[in-house]
Amino acid sequence: MQCRVAVLSDIHYDRAACDDGVQGCLNGRALLTEAVHYLNACIAPDLVLVLGDLVEAGDTEAGLECLRELRPALDLLAAPVLAVPGNHDPAPEVFYSVFAAPPAWLDAGGVRFVPFVDPEAPEFNAHRPVASLDRFAEARAGFEGALVSVQHVPLFAPGACDCPYNYTNAEEILRVMNACGAGYAISGHYHRGMEVLHANGLVSLVTPALCRAPFRFLEVRFSDGAIAVQGHALPPFHDAP
Repeated sequence: MQCRVAVLSDIHYDRAACDDGVQGCLNGRALLTEAVHYLNACIAPDLVLVLGDLVEAGDTEAGLECLRELRPALDLLAAPVLAVPGNHDPAPEVFYSVFAAPPAWLDAGGVRFVPFVDPEAPEFNAHRPVASLDRFAEARAGFEGALVSVQHVPLFAPGACDCPYNYTNAEEILRVMNACGAGYAISGHYHRGMEVLHANGLVSLVTPALCRAPFRFLEVRFSDGAIAVQGHALPPFHDAP
């Protein structure tokens, strides 16, 4: 098993506003384009995960137009892309009118990535419907490699860290994942990012926001049952005049 994955999230592209690169990022399209060139030239991943909040304006015409403006940058990637929407993006049916809808799971280098688009819960958390939990067992059937849950909102054992966002039914999700040997969760949403967290049989990764200086993303390497995570920052990025 040898797999190298790049993880990008939280671009918050908005042509109308910019608040110190944290929300409503006016330069989101340029940042994403720079990140794509960096990935192609310096990392050459087997897969790129794009984990939501690509735009700021949500279910508006402006949000849809911004989403369409980001598509050409991602089309430049030499690696396959697996994208899930975040709480600031248009609704999933609109989001996937611009980007390819993901399969039930996607294999790369002996690792199986299982994407989820889950309903939002109060306080910017999320909830995974019971019916969706069956996908872990389905993904495990006949497959012996690493299983990775991919989503926008962080997923980790409750109380294991100080991240303010999680799944309202995280304990239930972890029970199902443990039973299926699904040992990894990769997320976005929490702009600060999070150190690699090992708790209750789950390795949780949260990538920092690309829209927030120093414009970071993650490189994740799976190798023979081990995982290594390296943070990257884009070369000095200067705001457009």
